[in-house]
Amino acid sequence: MRRARCIAFLAAGLGLGAGSSCSLIVDLPECVSDLDCTNAQDLELVCRDHECVAPTPPSSVDCSADSDCFAVFDQSVVCGSAGVCAPLETEHCALRVRPEGVMPDQIVYLGSILPHTGTYASMGIPLENAMQLAIEDFDGTTTLPGGKRVGWVACDSRGRASDAAAAAEELAAAGIQAIVGPALSEETVGVANVTAPAGVFLISPTASARLLGQLVDLDLVWRTAGNDAVQAAGIADRIAALDPPPERVVALVKNDRYGQGLLEDLAPRLQGVLPANGLGTLLYSPIDTFPDSQSLLSEYGARVADTFELDPDVIVVLGSVEARELILFYLDAWSSADPRPPLPTFMLSSEGVSVAETIVEGVSEGFRTTLMARMEGIAHTNRDPDDYGPFAIRYEIRFPDSEAGLDAGLAYDATMVTLLALSSLSGGEGTGSQIAEAMARLSNESGTQVSFGEGLSFITTVQQTLAAGGDVDLHGVSGELDFDLESGDLRRELTGFDLEPIAGTTEPRLTARRRYELDPAPAVTGTWVDL
Repeated sequence: MRRARCIAFLAAGLGLGAGSSCSLIVDLPECVSDLDCTNAQDLELVCRDHECVAPTPPSSVDCSADSDCFAVFDQSVVCGSAGVCAPLETEHCALRVRPEGVMPDQIVYLGSILPHTGTYASMGIPLENAMQLAIEDFDGTTTLPGGKRVGWVACDSRGRASDAAAAAEELAAAGIQAIVGPALSEETVGVANVTAPAGVFLISPTASARLLGQLVDLDLVWRTAGNDAVQAAGIADRIAALDPPPERVVALVKNDRYGQGLLEDLAPRLQGVLPANGLGTLLYSPIDTFPDSQSLLSEYGARVADTFELDPDVIVVLGSVEARELILFYLDAWSSADPRPPLPTFMLSSEGVSVAETIVEGVSEGFRTTLMARMEGIAHTNRDPDDYGPFAIRYEIRFPDSEAGLDAGLAYDATMVTLLALSSLSGGEGTGSQIAEAMARLSNESGTQVSFGEGLSFITTVQQTLAAGGDVDLHGVSGELDFDLESGDLRRELTGFDLEPIAGTTEPRLTARRRYELDPAPAVTGTWVDL
């Protein structure tokens, strides 16, 4: 339908009388874009062939290639896994990178499931930035075999397992074969239950629960973070090394797979370190599960009160961002006590180390130095001493308003290793199983050693080696990438952090002071040494 428009030329210079009702009829299109199709009835209409019509559901269009969907819709719709068109823009997901001027069938999309909003956004945004940097490095240096380019669909998990699983379903429906994420262990287990049956390759940069290495996942779940079996051993050995030896330790445990998994491995290791009944454990709910702030204050306040009654020498928080609230609540109770008990040592596990500085910043300046001397953190080693520096410089230049944090290098490595695995496949794309099988060619200790710190030429070096039939042994910005091909795990050491004041101030700085050197494989135990 077209709308006829009358234009009355009433100007005297045109020689038309004022009584002329219409001098010219122009047949204008009803629309030229979707914006022209707004209507008083608030109906969802789109502009197709210059007419406003009801949108066609992508799932109603059969396809065999992305170009089939592009011809009917736009660049945000691809040929999905069920042989029908599927959107890349969904409730949880957004099309973040699409190379310009590239035909639809020449783009291979990666997906990501990371917390971009919500409680864990401060953790997820640096991971997303690092992933973007890896994609830009790759696309700016080379292409996938067949001249294909890399696109990226970024999904927001909001830090919740249910949202992460929903995002995984959306990506799998769109036919995406490789996903980076999620960030949290609880999310990753739920996502793996979606992606593994769908045949999708999944690699998490930061999920560390021991359980992830034991999933029945068709060898499709991988990670660049370490395994928490090592972290539990390191925490136990660090507690044993404290002087004076502690008699009472309280573990505040996040009630999810990360916290409970750590506790399962830590508790038996502390039996030979502490006196009988020397370990108290208190479960707490994840911070984003409360309906309102009053519910949070009620539960966390109760846990802190229980902790205070146990009179601990050491408080270990086996959790993540909640560590800030829990420790600050404890300090508030401690400061009001009369008499005050000795101030315990606070020990943060890997997911909580990132908030250590903010805990110190939450107390009075006069107390900061005292608190820094009583707090430390333990995390999986995630920065290679040689290769991380060049990455950090490039990250800072590319994202000047966002700090890399502790884990950005893990996301860069997870993304880059996925792209390099795709580089080994004919045509530059394949199924999730084919991507997983290609990981063996990137983790061959007898292969050509390639470091991510050698400038971006390392990308073409890997591609050329793979094209010639060789294998490589990768060294990423986070360290060695020698994956266990059965579990998808990396064997990583631990780093022990202290909090120290920046010279001349009371501002805290997280500083690496110890390293947990692992015993020969396959041991998860080791020895703490000072740096």
